Amino acid sequence: MLCLALPGFVALAWLVSTQGHLSGLDVHAAEWARHLRSPALTQALLVITQLHSVMAISIYTAGLSVWLMFKRQHRHWLLPLWLFVPAGAALNVLMKHGVQRPRPTGDDVLLTLSTFSFPSGHASATTLLHGFLALVVLTHVPRPLWRGALGAVSLLMIGLVSWSRVYLGVHFFTDVLAGVLEALVWMALCVLALSVRDQRGPAERLAG
Repeated sequence: MLCLALPGFVALAWLVSTQGHLSGLDVHAAEWARHLRSPALTQALLVITQLHSVMAISIYTAGLSVWLMFKRQHRHWLLPLWLFVPAGAALNVLMKHGVQRPRPTGDDVLLTLSTFSFPSGHASATTLLHGFLALVVLTHVPRPLWRGALGAVSLLMIGLVSWSRVYLGVHFFTDVLAGVLEALVWMALCVLALSVRDQRGPAERLAG
């Protein structure tokens, strides 16, 4: 995953920061979103995007953290959760200020925000949270059918949240794509770091 996501994210960040060779892709995606607009779909995607805002996901993470603290047998999941979601959100903020891409503008924009656009915080945070849940599922759910079903739900939610940002006009398509890739890179690095940590002996952990 890291070998695919990292080059993709770096390429997107470089192209966007150098006045983007992907403007055509962003324009076509925005035009397609405009053609699909309807009052019912707009309301549905507004609900989806609000339920997966950075603030909402922070609340979900806090609630899940409290629950894990009271579950001794699952308390070891606290560190991965905090590494995935809060630390990943901080990385997203740093990337936004590093690239400093303005938000889309125009009469067809349904929502306006003053923060930077690249990479999408909604897409990144949603991917990070669902990525953590997928890791828990892979560890604790033995049946392939259930794994597949829960994985499909996670992918669907990531796709819907990402598309809602383009549909509402608050992000370019390359913003949400970069948000997902950024989250995948961060999750892969976290899993790698946690794997190395778990392979170390007690004495090495105390020394390190």
